[in-house]
Amino acid sequence: MSSPTVQDRVWYAAWYFVIPAALAVALVQSLALLHVIDDAAPWQYLLAFAVLEVVVLGIRDRVMGARGLGVMDLRTITSEARELQKELERLSKKANPKGAAKAALADASAALDDALAAKDAPRAAKAVRALDVAMEQHLSSVRKGTTREYVEAIGVAVLVALGVRAFVVEAFKIPSPSMYPTLNVGDNIFVNKFIYGPLVPYSQRRLFQGATVARGEVVVFVYPQDPAKDFIKRVMGLPGDRVWVREDGSVEVNGQPLARCEVGPWRGDDGEGVTHGEVPPRRLFRETHGAYSYLTLLSRDPAERESNMAEFCVRAPCTVPAGHVFVMGDNRDNSYDSRYWGFVPMRNIKGRAMHIWWSNLPGAGFGLRWERFGQNILGEPAVPPDLAAGMRACQQRGH
Repeated sequence: MSSPTVQDRVWYAAWYFVIPAALAVALVQSLALLHVIDDAAPWQYLLAFAVLEVVVLGIRDRVMGARGLGVMDLRTITSEARELQKELERLSKKANPKGAAKAALADASAALDDALAAKDAPRAAKAVRALDVAMEQHLSSVRKGTTREYVEAIGVAVLVALGVRAFVVEAFKIPSPSMYPTLNVGDNIFVNKFIYGPLVPYSQRRLFQGATVARGEVVVFVYPQDPAKDFIKRVMGLPGDRVWVREDGSVEVNGQPLARCEVGPWRGDDGEGVTHGEVPPRRLFRETHGAYSYLTLLSRDPAERESNMAEFCVRAPCTVPAGHVFVMGDNRDNSYDSRYWGFVPMRNIKGRAMHIWWSNLPGAGFGLRWERFGQNILGEPAVPPDLAAGMRACQQRGH
C-alpha cells in the first residue's frame, strides 16, 4: 500500500472530522436555542459528532462511493481505497490468510495501488470494487457488516461520552452571579471530577480517594439542603480550621487574616451581562488564600450586605467540623453560601473547576464573550484596563 498524499489526508480529514464536527456544533447549538435541550454540554457534542460521522460517511459511500454506482470522483475513490486497504491490513492480521487467498488479496490491493498511481478514476473504482469482493470472499469470517460497524461505533461513542461525563470531566453552566467576577452568568465550565476521586453515580461513595481539597480552590458540590441542586463556590476553610468572616468583608482563617488588597472601584456589569449605570461602584479586592489569588466584590455600604443575615462564622469564629469544608462565593454580598446554611460534607464535592470552555450573554443566543473562552478559573485573575494600575500595585505589594 502506497503512502497517502497531502491531498488524500485533507480529503480524509474533511469527511471524517471537519464536516461531521461542523454539523454536530450546528445541531447541538440549534437544539439548545430551541430549548429542546437545556445546555450544550461536551458529551452532547461528542455524541452528535459520532452519530453524524457515521451518517456523513454513509451518505458519501452511497452517493459518491466507488463501491456503489455514484460519481467517480478520484479524491473520494482514493479516500475509500485507503480505508479499504487499512481494513485489509487489520483483518489479515486476524484471519492470517494463506495460499491462494493471500495471493488474491495481495493482487487486488496491488492493482488498486497501480490504478491510483495512474490517477485513472474509472479503473481505480473498479479496483476498489474488486478488492471489496476479494475481502468479502476470503475474510468474511472476521469482517463486520456495515450496519454492525455503524451500530458499534455509535454504541462506543455513547459509552465513552457517558463514562467521561460520569468519572472524568463534566460541563456545568453558571446560573447565578455568586462567583462574579471570577465566573459570569452564561459561562460554561469544565469540572475535573477525577482529581478528588470520582463519585460512583447516584451515590456519595468514591471509586478511590484522590487529591485533598485545598484552600482557595473552586469546587462544584451537591447542595446539602437540596441534593437535586449543584452549587459552585470557593473553599475558605478545611476540617479543623477556625473561620471568621468580619464585618468589613475580610476573612480570618486560624487567627490570620487573608492577604487582600483593594484594586479599585468596580464599575462592571452585575455578572449577568447587564450594566446598571445607576448602581454605585463596588469595591474590588485581590485576595490570596493558599496557593490561589482571585478577585472579590464588596458593596461600599455595610448596611446593603446580605451577610448581615448570615449565621455561620460571621458573629464569631467557628470551627469547621471533621469531614466538611466552609465555602463562600467571590461576590461576597450576593452569594448564598456556608455563611447562611452551614458546612459542606466532603462526600458532596463533585470536582474542581478547571476552565471556561464557552461563554455567552444570557438571553443573547449567539452573543458570545470570546475573551472568556479558555480562561483558567484558578489562574491569575484579570481586570479591565482602567483597573490595571491598581492590580499591578497589589501584585507589587505581594497581595
